[in-house]
Amino acid sequence: MKLSPLQLEHYHFTRLSITARENIDNDEMTSSTNPYPSTEGLDINTSVSLGEPGDDDDPHQFAVTLHISCAPPDDSDFPYDFDVAIEGVFSIEHKGTLEERRSLVVCNGASMLFGAAREVLLSATARQKYGPMLLPSANFYGMVPEARNQAKPATEST
Repeated sequence: MKLSPLQLEHYHFTRLSITARENIDNDEMTSSTNPYPSTEGLDINTSVSLGEPGDDDDPHQFAVTLHISCAPPDDSDFPYDFDVAIEGVFSIEHKGTLEERRSLVVCNGASMLFGAAREVLLSATARQKYGPMLLPSANFYGMVPEARNQAKPATEST
């Protein structure tokens, strides 16, 4: 095994809210062969912010904040509202430019944090009224420019 140049040093949740929605047709959900409610067509909002130490001209340590939320419309059969914020501290051993490092940290760091959030949501909803929910896989490559525009240090974006 070869270690990745990007290492997750620590992560923690700053927000974790899951609400079972009222008036959901449970028969509709259980008729599917998929054990999880469908997220197809659902608007799952994500945002990423990037922070870096302010006193280092060429940082190799970054903070990434990932915010994931979903408030389905009233006519949706998706059974949960959720709002999650997770922060991670990353170190990167990469000899490229600062912009290359930022891109790698945002894209890959957000993916790592998304996996952690997916697992926590799956575990927490397993004991909820409508059963477990599994977030779909996500690609954070398109979020790199958004995160690059964030100011130092990492702050939660909404």
